[in-house]
Amino acid sequence: MKKYILTFFLLFRITFAFACDLPGHFDFEVSNGEEILYSGCYDAVNFGPHIIDYILTRERAQATGTRRPSASFTQNRDGGVLMRLLAEHGYSLPHHRDYTNSGFDRGHMAPNADFNDTYENAIMTFFIANIWPQTPNLNRVQWLETENETRRLAAEYSLVRVVIIVDEFTEERVGNILIPSCFKRRVFNMDGELIYEIDVYQLREMRETESED
Repeated sequence: MKKYILTFFLLFRITFAFACDLPGHFDFEVSNGEEILYSGCYDAVNFGPHIIDYILTRERAQATGTRRPSASFTQNRDGGVLMRLLAEHGYSLPHHRDYTNSGFDRGHMAPNADFNDTYENAIMTFFIANIWPQTPNLNRVQWLETENETRRLAAEYSLVRVVIIVDEFTEERVGNILIPSCFKRRVFNMDGELIYEIDVYQLREMRETESED
């Protein structure tokens, strides 16, 4: 099954590749040593992932036995490859502490619950290059709803490809990190057909929070 998943993943990457050739953008991969868990295109200008791309299996979508890791988001879940690549080009990664007391959650793009088959896989999602600032309500309610729907589709289709795109921003920042205004989720079946598409807007959520204050 693992060999099939890897072959399927590579085919998707070739056939439905998303370009990461923008200035200040860099490809990266996070692996457990046997398979690529997720890959992405890191936006070093705005300090977060432009694209996160992974295959979600039925087994992982339905796994429930692994507790959520209580872990910090580190710079080296990929073995430090991206950190070194960025340094070579004059860029850097943010730190876990940059989000502390900001009022924003550390919002996973590839969520730990999608790699819940083992603790070791789940903890690999706690990578600083895998998150953006999200308001608590968006992260814990609206974005979670899209994650749950993705897991439902993975259970239905056996395998799906998940692509998260972040390319729209507010003018506000958390430290140096530009706050996204929109999070785009695209889910494809094994034939490359788009089966789920949703844009979740954070700008609206931020305005509603400000009006309540």
